Order: sequence, then C-alpha cells, then structure tokens
Amino acid sequence: YVGITALEVAVLAALGLTGVDPRMTFFNATAHSFSTIATAGFSPEARSIEPFAATTQWVIVVFMLVAGTNFTLMYAGIVGRRLGVFARDEEFRVGLALVAIASLVVIAGLLSDDVLSGEAAVRHGVFNTVSMMTTTGFASADFNEWTSLTSLVLFGVVIVGASAGSTSGSIKLIRHIVIAKLLRREIDQTVHPEMVAPLRVNGATVDERALRAIIVFVFLYLGVCAAGAVVVLVDSSLRGIDVTAFQALAASASLLGGVGPGLGFAGPMGSFEPFSDLSTLVLTALMYLGRLEIVPVLVLFTASHWRA
Repeated sequence: YVGITALEVAVLAALGLTGVDPRMTFFNATAHSFSTIATAGFSPEARSIEPFAATTQWVIVVFMLVAGTNFTLMYAGIVGRRLGVFARDEEFRVGLALVAIASLVVIAGLLSDDVLSGEAAVRHGVFNTVSMMTTTGFASADFNEWTSLTSLVLFGVVIVGASAGSTSGSIKLIRHIVIAKLLRREIDQTVHPEMVAPLRVNGATVDERALRAIIVFVFLYLGVCAAGAVVVLVDSSLRGIDVTAFQALAASASLLGGVGPGLGFAGPMGSFEPFSDLSTLVLTALMYLGRLEIVPVLVLFTASHWRA
C-alpha cells in the first residue's frame, strides 16, 4: 500500500516538475495520491480533478484501477513475480470487462448527445466510470450535467463495486460473481434435478454457508440502500427540497458505497449541504453502515450479542 502510494506521488510530482501539469505541485501530488489509493476521493481543488491536465487524469485512472484491485492478488503477481495470477483470477477479469463495457456505454452516450467529443469524451467517460466503480469519487467533469443514460451507468457500477481485498466500498465484484454462478446452478438443477454441482470460484469450492452469507449481505445492502433513499425522498418532499427519486437513490447508493458524489445539487461539483438535518443524519448513518459492511453493526442490536 505504501509502495503504490509513493509511486503515484512520484509520478504525479514528476508531471508537475516537468511542466506537463504546472498545477500539480508536490502537495497536490501527495494529497491526490493518498486519496486515490484509499479510494477516498477528496481533492484540495473545489472542482476535484477537472482543473488538472489530461495526462494527470489518465495517470490517476491507472492508480484508481490499482486501488480497486485485490491487494493480495497484486502482492502475488508483483512481489511474488507470478503475473499469470491476474489472467487466472475471475474477479480481476470480470472487473476489467465491466469497466470496459460501462466506459464504452458512457462514451457512446456522450458522443451521441454531443455532450463531449473526441479525446475528451473518451477521457472523461473512462475516468468517471473508473472513479465510480472503484468508489473513489473523483470527478474530471460534472457528470451531473450529462445524460440520463450516463447517470444510470455511473450509479449502476457504484452498486457493483470493485474487488474484494481492495480499498473500495460497495458490494464488491466477487459477491456478484458468486450470485451469478448460483443463479446458473439453480437453472441447471431445475433442468436436471439429480445434478450435484459444487459452486467454484477460481477453482476453489465455495461453502454453502458462505453462499447464504453472501445472499443475505446483498439483500441487506440493497434493502438498506432503498430504505435510505425512501427516507431522504420523503423528508425532502415534506420540506420542499427539490430532490427526485433517482437523485435520492443516487445519494443513498453513493454514501452507502463510500463514493461521495451524488446527483442534482449533491453532484460532483456540488454539495450535500441543502439536505435537511434528518436526511443528513440518515446519509451519515449510511456511510457508517457501508464502511463496516452492515452486518457487524446489526449484530450490536441483537440480544444474543449482549448476553454473550
């Protein structure tokens, strides 16, 4: 972790020293590196990564992808000099494929609606897709002003998340992979009731108890996200705060996933300040629940925990 952070500091600082990005001071290089590898998304700049050079934005894209990768996998591949583990890891392959597909859809949406063109459309499409999927929360442009399609994709990947064992939040890719395999197995067993098919990920069998835990967590996560959105929407409506259903859901998903930016006035260049005290309290609770992955917090409210 420290090594990757130091490498990003060095690369970004070099861009500033060589004049490629005069705005990238050593302080900015350090602050943005700390924020990138932690997938935290804070920037000393009011408009996030937007003021920086295109080269800087591409460099940060690479490091956001690194931060969203399983650190154990990186240790095995880089320190252990076994680069083949990346190609063999299902979660890594699926993650790259989803990033590529989502980025292409966002780019297509930007180009078809003449929001951006050329290299800018590609750069901003890729940057913001990677940022939201890894739950980093940086923004290279105000995607709040983009199309409905791009908003849907960007907050769709927020629910997906990046790899387990990374610094990112949200549900995590591996849980989606396991559930997809479980659905396929159920379909196969419906056709062939006598079939016995252990569920495997990367060749290892997944325990049935672990499968139940994954299903419970995903249902809990989606339920908490929906409940938070409903409370925020109802509260905002009663107080005359202009929040649509999708904006409430985006705010709930963003904060539960530890991302940051929402839509509307809570967009990447905006603020959550207009929300009422009640909505702010609910959104704060979502950040807390999401960071601790919900279940440990719920355990505190069970009688058996205190009797033990």
